[in-house]
Amino acid sequence: MGMARKPKSQGNEFLNKLKEDKMFAGIVFGGAAVILVIVIILISVLIKGGKDEKPEKIAAANEQQTEVSENEVTTPEVVDDGSLMENAYEQVNSLVNEYFTALAAGDKAKVQALKSDTNEEELIKIEKKSAYINGFENIKVYTKLGQVDNSYIVFVYYDINFADMTTLVPGLTTIYVCQSDDGSLHIYDGELDEATSEYIKGVAAQDDVVDLFNRVEVSYNEAIESDEALKKFMDELPTKLDTEVAQAMADLEAQAQQAAANEQQTEETAEPQNAGQTETVMATDTVNVRKSDSENADKLGKLEIGTRVTRFEARENGWSRVEYNGGEGFVKSEYLKVVSAETASENTDNSASEPASSEGVSTSGTIGIKETVNVRESAGEDAKKIGVAYENEHYKLIMKQADGWSKIDFNGKIGFVKSEYVTFE
Repeated sequence: MGMARKPKSQGNEFLNKLKEDKMFAGIVFGGAAVILVIVIILISVLIKGGKDEKPEKIAAANEQQTEVSENEVTTPEVVDDGSLMENAYEQVNSLVNEYFTALAAGDKAKVQALKSDTNEEELIKIEKKSAYINGFENIKVYTKLGQVDNSYIVFVYYDINFADMTTLVPGLTTIYVCQSDDGSLHIYDGELDEATSEYIKGVAAQDDVVDLFNRVEVSYNEAIESDEALKKFMDELPTKLDTEVAQAMADLEAQAQQAAANEQQTEETAEPQNAGQTETVMATDTVNVRKSDSENADKLGKLEIGTRVTRFEARENGWSRVEYNGGEGFVKSEYLKVVSAETASENTDNSASEPASSEGVSTSGTIGIKETVNVRESAGEDAKKIGVAYENEHYKLIMKQADGWSKIDFNGKIGFVKSEYVTFE
């Protein structure tokens, strides 16, 4: 009766390990059983039509002859009877060996190329762990066909050769290999849908897979018990790795914060040519407004000849930073003419990208919202919405324009509302 229950519990354990450490599978860090590490590989595009496909259909698919591109992986003519197969697929074997070579070397770039969804912390773990091993030996690749074409549930057996240790340590990692869009195989480590999880769980509960798990567990325990130095090393290794990874992550965070602080300091110490002063300038010709001070920068729009705008800064590189559509843009200074200059606190005399004939008829006071209204980044119903002004709220009026829009100070940003929805105070 006990043997009848074990495959079921083994299948559950298989999926329960999904969120555990994805390296050094088969090594117990402070425990007495083999950790069956799950590295699941699946491509969402492959799942779209294969979730309900029966495993019995896969064997028949192997017999079909298809024409493929030069880069596409072809499934060898392997007679699959559903049993666990050893080193049956050359492409899978090649991928596995390449991946484990990268793990042993701590080659983060190679790991990223072979496996999807690898985050920075996992890459650091791989790098730190590689310092403790000389390599993976005696690799054996066992496979079961996956739920969709050109997918494989792969059980990788290996012996880890730890640095300064004489005894090899058996390990077992389970990965799921699928075909990429370009026809190559790769390892996917993303989230699984329920159908795929249930399929893998079922495979893990099969007798031959359970037997493989048990054999590796026995071999692992024998290796640990036979070498006292190795046992002590394995007990201490997880704490060492946790400390090293945590320190590396902290160092990265500190570097990022320092870089941000340096950038902010540079911006604060860079004194604009006309700091503390704004100017009203007029376009002397039709000129493009760009996202940054470069002719290669994205184009935001243009100023027509005679358009007046506020200039916040005239830079030494020949560009001017100006107000445009409620935000900022950059214009070549040679196409602008100063109309008036004033301090920033006095700047209430112009509307971004509006011709002189469309300037406002009122430039002071406050407004009250009569009816809830959208606030937009420029004067136009098609302009981008930046928020909502609600009934009975009050805002500083920058300009009541002749075109039926009011330019306001909306929570520290320039915004525009339809004048019919406000009262002028």
